[in-house]
Amino acid sequence: MNWKRYTALLLPGLLLAGCYTAPQRPLDSAGQRQPAPVSSVPDNAAVVTPAEERGIQITAYEPAPAIPLTPLHSRAVGALLKTALEQERTDDLNGAVGTIERALRIEPRNAHLWYRLASLRLTQGRHLLAADLANKSLTLAGGDVALKRDGWQLIARARRAAGDVSGAKVAERKARRLQ
Repeated sequence: MNWKRYTALLLPGLLLAGCYTAPQRPLDSAGQRQPAPVSSVPDNAAVVTPAEERGIQITAYEPAPAIPLTPLHSRAVGALLKTALEQERTDDLNGAVGTIERALRIEPRNAHLWYRLASLRLTQGRHLLAADLANKSLTLAGGDVALKRDGWQLIARARRAAGDVSGAKVAERKARRLQ
């Protein structure tokens, strides 16, 4: 019969039951066990005390304030960014692109630099290249939601300028999801 199967299931349970010890009440100063506390509330009744009485403070959920994430970069990259901004201000877009590319050789995993380069390429009218560079920025952005949103918006503008209206709409939807 299947008594072997039942024995195999029952034996571990019996062994564990033999290891059980009932919870102990603390000893009083004379070494005697204290009697169980007597309650006027029946055992099956639930006692609910207000949160204030238990010392619990209840507040509504408020999300943490958004902390603007500033790009962290070395001093050399900071100096190059400053130079690139000055070059862009004086309409030297090719010089600004070259300066950002130099900064990327120093910090190739800096998502903000890739976004900046994509923005410059979009301004130059190199739409497909701008979308590709913004996509590179997205892959390196990590948890920087603002940079990701800006990247998707740049991709949408670049695709729309290149004539890819459906691709632009997809990128705009992705940007809206990050707001």
